[in-house]
Amino acid sequence: VFTTHFTLCQKPWECLPQNADRIQERLCRKFHAEWYRVREDLETNIWGRKKLTNEKDIVKERGGGYQVDHFRGYCKQHGKRGYIKVDLPTATG
Repeated sequence: VFTTHFTLCQKPWECLPQNADRIQERLCRKFHAEWYRVREDLETNIWGRKKLTNEKDIVKERGGGYQVDHFRGYCKQHGKRGYIKVDLPTATG
């Protein structure tokens, strides 16, 4: 898969767990997991933010304790209001 459109799965920033045992939810959960992996990669490897490995540190630094293993600390709760927006780095120079 090179690209996906989230109409069926809904947007990753809606913090939907997609954890029912149906093929649609299993596929959507994988797509969303990849989206959060890419976000984490952007923040740590491109923007130089601290790489976090344990759940306690992830929740403390990112603020999201909702299904940390899946949302990687970027969701506080189920639904749009639970999403922690990307904190863009400030320009220097």
